[in-house]
Amino acid sequence: MTVVDAVRLFRSLGSVVSALDVRACEPHDLEALISGAREGQQALDRLVLLIGVAAERHAAESKGRGAHGTLLGDGRRVRGRTARCETDRAGVVASLGRVGAAVDAGRIGAAQVDAIALALKGLSDGEQHLLDTDELVDAAASLSADTFARHVRREAERNKGDGGLADTRQRQARSSWKHWFDERTGMGHVHGEFDPERYEAIIGSVERELTRLANEGGVSKDGRLAADAAYGLLTGAANRHGPGRPHIAVVVDWETFTRGAHEASVRETAGGHPLPPESIARLACDAVLQRVLLDTNGIPLNVGRRYRTATDAQWQATRAMYRTCAWHGCDRPIAWCQLHHVHGWEHGGSTDLCNLVPLCTRHHHDVHEGGWSVRLHPTTRRFDIQTPNGSHHATTWPDRIRPSTARGSPIAA
Repeated sequence: MTVVDAVRLFRSLGSVVSALDVRACEPHDLEALISGAREGQQALDRLVLLIGVAAERHAAESKGRGAHGTLLGDGRRVRGRTARCETDRAGVVASLGRVGAAVDAGRIGAAQVDAIALALKGLSDGEQHLLDTDELVDAAASLSADTFARHVRREAERNKGDGGLADTRQRQARSSWKHWFDERTGMGHVHGEFDPERYEAIIGSVERELTRLANEGGVSKDGRLAADAAYGLLTGAANRHGPGRPHIAVVVDWETFTRGAHEASVRETAGGHPLPPESIARLACDAVLQRVLLDTNGIPLNVGRRYRTATDAQWQATRAMYRTCAWHGCDRPIAWCQLHHVHGWEHGGSTDLCNLVPLCTRHHHDVHEGGWSVRLHPTTRRFDIQTPNGSHHATTWPDRIRPSTARGSPIAA
């Protein structure tokens, strides 16, 4: 196929989209369409990436204007920020031979390259090339995009040798706070950027006050009530018992806690943001510690199971496994979830961890009122989701557990 043929094909996509009456499609047709669209989108992202790499190489030979100029074009079809992101991808592929070969072969895509580009920031040229390994490419090809992002971040930290301390200091230095009043809308705006530790402390405080207000008023949580919670905390109106310490939940393995970082360290906030060992040690100096024992698969042990409502210990154990809702593709944080009894309490199900999964409000309703069903394997936490018509939708595992040992028969609901 020539370039002219390819351009004609791409431009014809607009007429294809216009000819489709998506609103008249049945649910199974919509699933087929999105599957095909995602495959096409992935192929186009790869093409854009290859175009950027070629432009970078031509620029190096003084034959072009570089990846950014080529990818931006006339600026009418893409924002400058998007073109810069695509340029970063092209730079990674052009500079790392094994990664570039994997892109050429179609083994890895834009999402994996974005994760590598982010991990490379702050590394020297020599440190960057230490990441260009067959093992990294294999991980990019086999892991989900989110799991690979955490994997490559750890590899970058290992090459730096500082446990992420330099990155943490840079984030602390970049933290900012600004506010402005919009005369047009008559509303004030507040915007803050914070390092992970302070972010978790602020969000945790607002979430607890939001929960208190919702429970007291018998209302649902929403943005307006969250604004009330933040206002009360910032002005002191919510502080009935004097100032207290901020609450920061940290997940750390025992070896890291007692001896320092190692290759398989787990050291991050409950929301999944990494912390250096130095920050862990400082936070532990004045903290309430709650031990959660894990088995060899990373499944928590020794937690209470006498109540219908999950205990604090069970919630802490859940946070040691999950950052977000357990549903496939859902990024709602664990603080927004409820613990769902897979085998319903009203049908004899117990409040054991092997029968509990965190679900956000939407997906909790899908299971209880929407006809969806779920299955959970207690020893591996493999979580199978079925549509209302009984077909398999997806299988997931907790964020912090590797799905390498999933076997056996699941609990069904």
